[in-house]
Amino acid sequence: MKPSLLVIILFFAFCGTLTAQNTIGLPQIINYSKSDYQAGTQTWDIKQDSRDILYFANNEGMLTYDGSHWKIYPLPNRTIVRALGIDEEDNIYVGGQGEIGYFSTGANGNLSYNSLKDQIPEQFNKFADIWRIEIHKGAVYFQASDRIFEYSNKRIKVYANDWLYCKKAGTTIYAQDKLNGLLRLQGQQWIPVHTNPKLNNTLITGITSIGADSILVSTQADGIYYLYKDSIIRHQPPLSSSNANVAARINASELMIGTTADGCIVTDFNGKVVQQIGRTEGLQNNDVISVFLDRNNNVWVGLNNGISMIAYNSAVKYITPNTRNELSGYSTKIFRNELYIATSDGAYYVPLNNENGDLSFSKGNFARVENSRGEIWRLDEVNNQLLLGQHTGIAVLKDHSSVRLSDRTGAWLYKPLTAVFPAEETLVGTYTGISRLKYQDGHFSATNKAEGPEESLRFLEIDNNNNIWASHPYRGVYRLQLSPDQRSISYHLYTENGLPSALSNYVFKIRNRVVFCTTKGIYEFNPATNKFTPSDFLTPVFGNMEIRYLNEDADGNIWFCSGKTIGVVNYNQLNTRQPFSITMIPELNGKILLGFENIYPYNSENIFIGSEKGVIHLNYKKYTNSKQVIKVLLGQVKAFGKSDSIIFGGYFKERAAHGYTQGEKELLTLPSSYNSFHFEYSSPAYGLQNNIEYSYQLEGYDNKWSAWSAKPEKDYTNLPDGYYTFKVKAHDNLGHESSVVTYSFIVAPAWYKTIWAYLAYLLLFIGVLFLLYHWQLRNLAKQQRKFDEEQQRLKYIHQLEIEKNEKEIIKLQNEKLANEIHYKNNALADASMHLVEKGDALGKVKDILAGVYKKYGNNPEIKDALLLLNDAEKNSDNWDKFASHFDEINNDFLKKLKSRFPTLTPTDLKVCAYLQLQLSTKEIAQLLAISVRGVEIKRYRIRKKLQLQKEQSMTAFLNAIAES
Repeated sequence: MKPSLLVIILFFAFCGTLTAQNTIGLPQIINYSKSDYQAGTQTWDIKQDSRDILYFANNEGMLTYDGSHWKIYPLPNRTIVRALGIDEEDNIYVGGQGEIGYFSTGANGNLSYNSLKDQIPEQFNKFADIWRIEIHKGAVYFQASDRIFEYSNKRIKVYANDWLYCKKAGTTIYAQDKLNGLLRLQGQQWIPVHTNPKLNNTLITGITSIGADSILVSTQADGIYYLYKDSIIRHQPPLSSSNANVAARINASELMIGTTADGCIVTDFNGKVVQQIGRTEGLQNNDVISVFLDRNNNVWVGLNNGISMIAYNSAVKYITPNTRNELSGYSTKIFRNELYIATSDGAYYVPLNNENGDLSFSKGNFARVENSRGEIWRLDEVNNQLLLGQHTGIAVLKDHSSVRLSDRTGAWLYKPLTAVFPAEETLVGTYTGISRLKYQDGHFSATNKAEGPEESLRFLEIDNNNNIWASHPYRGVYRLQLSPDQRSISYHLYTENGLPSALSNYVFKIRNRVVFCTTKGIYEFNPATNKFTPSDFLTPVFGNMEIRYLNEDADGNIWFCSGKTIGVVNYNQLNTRQPFSITMIPELNGKILLGFENIYPYNSENIFIGSEKGVIHLNYKKYTNSKQVIKVLLGQVKAFGKSDSIIFGGYFKERAAHGYTQGEKELLTLPSSYNSFHFEYSSPAYGLQNNIEYSYQLEGYDNKWSAWSAKPEKDYTNLPDGYYTFKVKAHDNLGHESSVVTYSFIVAPAWYKTIWAYLAYLLLFIGVLFLLYHWQLRNLAKQQRKFDEEQQRLKYIHQLEIEKNEKEIIKLQNEKLANEIHYKNNALADASMHLVEKGDALGKVKDILAGVYKKYGNNPEIKDALLLLNDAEKNSDNWDKFASHFDEINNDFLKKLKSRFPTLTPTDLKVCAYLQLQLSTKEIAQLLAISVRGVEIKRYRIRKKLQLQKEQSMTAFLNAIAES
């Protein structure tokens, strides 16, 4: 644009002060408070690099924002950053109190600070704030209050003066000093711009190029000047009563001026104030310090307390009919070049001062329709008149006033019975059924209510067979028919008949066909079967999607609401494979008025949507023609191990055709202990974050791309060692997709998985085999020894068994011998006793014979008998035989006893033998033919001969001799 001097003069001739009227449509404003970005309150400057990352000069340092994540980079001296500048290499120059330098990409993609203060000449090394930074022809200019530093070719040159302002406009860099006013840099000199006035007594807040040879100069308190060559024209009076802090061009024909108390003022180059955006319109506060237009045409505003993004050039605007009270917008209608909005508290209207184009830029103030109180549910134009569906009854608009036609019950909507103009009969859906309006002589009049269902009928449609269809969200679907005299209505209620449910059914007319929206798609009524069946032309579009609202625009597109979302089915696509496409409008998610959805598609540039807070205006033509290129940025990569480590800070060094990419030298190899990762990514589509979804894949781990998700981060844990490439891409709701950004890294194997470890494993394996071999040999030898020992043990055990058996045999033999000895001893004892008895008998016979001999005289025969008996008593052969048998049985007992104790007499030996035979004292006395006392005396004498002690048993002693 090249405004001539004459145009500028005419502009100042006709422009006045800032009008109180604003545009009816206000842009979306996204506010970021200190708690969001965790930095200082004030933002002094805003810039954007080629990656589309935003940078903010903040009280606590340099602040960055990539659309999802905020980061703060303080200066070394922790001072306020008031100015920023970005060169073609994306070095970010900053100026603080007593500090200048730049941030550049350092190790691992992190921003590192490089101070330039040591290159300043010593006499100029102490300075206060740097207020502005401009880059011109490869040189960087840092403007302080008393000097300008020019950094070029790694050297700093100083221009000392009382500098007030410095700004580049077009191909020229301008500065203002306190004495000479406005100057421009020519070569190495600042040349005064010969204007009248010189602008040395006012503080310049903005210099903007508005053409090849025209410059706009805004001042803090004296308004705006236009510089045309060397001629300057002042705008009188100032646009705002408050001071202007900054001015910036925000599109091809408009400026935004930030003020200290009136927020932002938008004006075109012809001086017309387009809009004012302040606290009333949604700004956090009215003290604006900085203004910046990003590449997506969003306006960023640095405030005295916070940061705001104004989607000024967005296709979505917000219309609030009552700025003092948030009202829900139920219905919208353009009638006689006025915009009417039905709200939760009356109807409002505003004149439209442009009939074509985007009506949200029409300026004016809304006024209330008189007599419209309470809820106004619907606005319908019938017979060139505007009917109002009021809570208080049926009404028509006359001279900006609501005139009630009936106050019997509240009215929902109006449907003419015929498409022929004018319609003589109009049906009214009311709280208690259907009412009728009669049109005659240009006037509507209410007739008697038609008898029919006493239900609240908010949805009505008339099909081509004059059937009236009404839906009740909680009852079902009614089919109604007027009687010929139109005084009564017959009806039938369908609760199912093919419908998924009797609940949540809504009736609309699309493509001249009555359709029914349900929780599981869209249905139509089939008269032949008397059932509802899925719509043959809408089911392929929506499937089983829950639909709550439908409306068709003039171009044949179908606008719909599903849940809390809104979208449009576009049938004007050139895609031959599919005759339609669906565009969702995620910016409006959750903002539509649930239960009272309303979309008024006036034309492609003006779609009005009922909202919880007024009405949303959508310029659908602008929305679909958006040429915004979707980008995706990899913001940060963290690795987790024994400690957390940022391995990538978001800045690649190597530049490619489509942007920055990872270089070979930036490939990191991480220890095996760092095997968990956190990836942050974003899309710098500021203001469209609700539209952006991401898909990612970790090559080496994931087999395929992930599903699209709005979450701007991803975590991986316990990754095995290997080579990985993380890939991420983004797309918006219009199908625009970004290029893929990749980041590769290596997780090194653990020490026990390295090649040296494997060599060690091999050697260890060989050593183990060697040791196993020798261990096996030792085991074999050991087993052989054990076998031999076991054999010896078995032999020994066998021998022991043999010996044991032999001992058992010997024992048995000994027992047998003992038994035999015992038997023989018993036999000897018996024989001895027999001898004793025989001796006794012989003695008795002798005594009898002696008595006979004495009685009867000397009888020679008796005498011979007595002699024989005496000889028998004196015969010792019996003893000798007894002793022989006794020694044979008792292991030569008597011989051993005689040999050990030779003093023993034969009688003593007899006593010992009898004792060994365990004969009693009496029995021994009988055998020895002595008394018992004599036997005891003999035993006493034998103990003495055997030298036995008193406590020693004689029987045990004799047993011991027998066993020896």
